Amino acid sequence: MSDILTGRCFCGAMRYEVENSFDKMFFCSCDQCRQITGSAFASNLFTDSAKFRWTQGEEHLGRYDLPGRKLARTFCKICGSGVPKISPNGKQVMVPAGGLEGDPNVSIRRRIFQSERPHWHQQYEFYEGFDQFPV
Repeated sequence: MSDILTGRCFCGAMRYEVENSFDKMFFCSCDQCRQITGSAFASNLFTDSAKFRWTQGEEHLGRYDLPGRKLARTFCKICGSGVPKISPNGKQVMVPAGGLEGDPNVSIRRRIFQSERPHWHQQYEFYEGFDQFPV
């Protein structure tokens, strides 16, 4: 691997490396991604699985498959945070952007499922912002 990014789960039990050349990044506001993340959208990067490897803690990998759907969530069994997921055919990996320790190089960025974006997030860019938790 050339230019490498590292990533980890919240507790640090699971760690990985991925080549810093992602095909695409989706900011997904679909109902399922919002429920999985507990947030307004999921920020997921996609690349070839050959560019990814676990460096620590793969034995802590948990997986939940939504019954009747082609949708799964992978997570650390210790802290519960989302971690990368290999596609069913083994060719691609989806990397949650928030777990990376560095900035990804991405060819394509898209916001998807905007019709499912919650009303409370419609004007997000106009809300007052702070560098830290306001006092």
